[in-house]
Amino acid sequence: MKLAYYPGCTLHGTAREYNASTKAVSKAAGIELTEIEDWNCCGALEAIFDKELSMGLSARNNMLAQKTGLDLVVPCSICSHNLSRADKAMKTDEAFKAKIEKALGESYKGVKIKHLLDVMVNDVGTEALAKKFVKPLKGIKAVPYYGCLLVRPSEVSRFDNPENPTSLDALIKATGAECLPFTQKTKCCGGNLLMSKQDYAFIFTKKLFDEAKAAGANCIVVACPMCHMLLDGQQSMVEKAHNTVIGLPVLYFTQLIGLAMGLSEKELELDKNMVSPEALIESIGKQEEKKTETKTETKIENKAEPKAEEEVAE
Repeated sequence: MKLAYYPGCTLHGTAREYNASTKAVSKAAGIELTEIEDWNCCGALEAIFDKELSMGLSARNNMLAQKTGLDLVVPCSICSHNLSRADKAMKTDEAFKAKIEKALGESYKGVKIKHLLDVMVNDVGTEALAKKFVKPLKGIKAVPYYGCLLVRPSEVSRFDNPENPTSLDALIKATGAECLPFTQKTKCCGGNLLMSKQDYAFIFTKKLFDEAKAAGANCIVVACPMCHMLLDGQQSMVEKAHNTVIGLPVLYFTQLIGLAMGLSEKELELDKNMVSPEALIESIGKQEEKKTETKTETKIENKAEPKAEEEVAE
């Protein structure tokens, strides 16, 4: 499978581990990624100043992707949302389309845009992906966190139920990890308030942590770099603001399935995560050790049984 690839700004900056794990897992899954040339920001930051500029920046990326003749995969939920919104505008708003085509000097026919989770679950397929898993992640108890934009609004994100999505749940279960119920799986993490109302942002974030810990989770699995930045990168700040201890690792879903594929921690750049996942990874190893010990004990018992029968016969 060949796909055009739009990493977006954060995957080349603060979310390098998401970029690295995306490439590593895609390769292992048989996906060939071609990063589109000369891409620009999706306009997420510019949206607050000029919505047309923001939409135009995403439209330009779609134009570049169109040249590859491939479907476009986007790992970032915000980028995926913005590029999909621009694609819809180019197809429904003639005035906007004419303005963009004139500015860029070419016509737009459209490009199929998909979030990476959609590609993994529906194009590769959870069952096919599971066949590539060589290391069951027993010991991991995860809650799936989709965030606001991954499956909403439904007119630009159609691959899962916007109210109760299950694709990430299914992927977590396929790795052998335990997927726990999480009612806040599509609630806002507070990321959009981080710069303007940090105290409010941290209230939203703490609610997510409180439910995750109450459920017995030892990690949160995400598919958005903004959510990861707040839940992982700002976790110590949330602890300080609310005088509490959280200590909950936050993994990108690509890092989780990469571990199940047997990829190394270096390939997945797990050392870049702010909250260390070391104890989490050790829990997987302990489960493997228990499994090995149980098998060894069973073999010893089976060998001992014939000898015991001989003694009784004598």
